[in-house]
Amino acid sequence: MARQIHDGGVEYEDGTPATTSQMAHDVSVFLAWASEPEHDDRKRMGLKVVTGFALMALATGYYKRFRWSILKGRKISYTN
Repeated sequence: MARQIHDGGVEYEDGTPATTSQMAHDVSVFLAWASEPEHDDRKRMGLKVVTGFALMALATGYYKRFRWSILKGRKISYTN
């Protein structure tokens, strides 16, 4: 089978040399995007969720520290 991608087959607007490896890379990136177009949105939503959980964990830790500091600071003395 003859080669499907040849040097200089595409003109890039930014002046990137149209080598065989560059065009093969572009094709593989396009195929990855075409197989999962919602990938970027999912990553963005995941980042928002992780950030929200981190902020909630910090707020919960702060609340726990000051809510329980009264009981943790008490001294228990035993008498006979």
